[in-house]
Amino acid sequence: MRGLPILLGRAIYGISWFFLSPYLPYLVPQNMVELVPFSFFATAAIMQIPAGIISTRLGMKRTYSLGLIIMGLSDALIGFTRNPYLILFLYSLTGFGASFFFSSAGGTLAVINEGRITTVMGLYNAMFSVGGIIGLNWGFLDELLGFTYASAMLGIMTLSMGLVNLFYGYSNVRPDFRVIKDKRVSVIALLTAGVWGSFYVVSEYFPSFSYYFFKESSINVSSISSVLLFSSFIGGLASRLAENRVKQLVTLICFLGVIPVLALYTSLYYVGLVVMGVFNEMAISLIYSLAVNYSRSVNSSVSLALVNAIQIGVGMTELLIPVLVGYFTWFIVALVSSLPLIGLLSVLKR
Repeated sequence: MRGLPILLGRAIYGISWFFLSPYLPYLVPQNMVELVPFSFFATAAIMQIPAGIISTRLGMKRTYSLGLIIMGLSDALIGFTRNPYLILFLYSLTGFGASFFFSSAGGTLAVINEGRITTVMGLYNAMFSVGGIIGLNWGFLDELLGFTYASAMLGIMTLSMGLVNLFYGYSNVRPDFRVIKDKRVSVIALLTAGVWGSFYVVSEYFPSFSYYFFKESSINVSSISSVLLFSSFIGGLASRLAENRVKQLVTLICFLGVIPVLALYTSLYYVGLVVMGVFNEMAISLIYSLAVNYSRSVNSSVSLALVNAIQIGVGMTELLIPVLVGYFTWFIVALVSSLPLIGLLSVLKR
């Protein structure tokens, strides 16, 4: 398997998605706690397709390296401010850089590992989970070094990894913009946006749900996010088992990545979260694999950007479900995430 610098970059990229989470209550007012990660998601979603298009001009290697450099600079600068509005802006800038990294790095991996697309997409997602676990526990480093130095350290690591990738010997492939016209990629991304969204509703809301309805400590239950990400790591690695049967298995695996959310109403919620994490990550890896196969590896940064933009943009609306329905959140999440998968089965049969 080729692409170690990219995979290490993916893990460090994953840290940036979560490193602020443990420390946000100390940085911004309560009414801005949700706005900060939302600014990251929104910028990352909006910029996915423009970043994919930019890769057709700059080339994929230059684009994902630039993404890491931007993320590194903004993460480091966050450590030197306590102004909540500046933190909001800088973290949205981190999301901007993240959009440059995701599709072009994944596309380059696909090019240099031709014939093993599902396996490499699974490993790509598994490394994100590794970074996520580290990011969720970044608060321990904040306590040890102080927030300023811990953030600066992450920024330097990310920027350095960007420079390593920029000067590494992989070819700088320029994809073809025309692939964005392939309707299959858009339709599949839209039908599976709920698979992506369900994962983030659970990771963001389950600790609060346990506190409000089961009177459990939200701090204790918040460790569940690490459990979810650890099982996602396993799911990413397990994706290779479906290397030659992606179309036959993707719908079933998508269902298995969503339905276990109903276990959050029971005392077996740990089991449900592990099962959900494994199959949800497998599902996303198979979806990425389909997008790459439809567009060919050399064009994959554009198709991956399109998939990610739709999945984030549509899937993040599920974060509104807890506000609207409270206790019935997991029923509604299961329903709105799984119903479109019937359409996915129909599309793939064609």
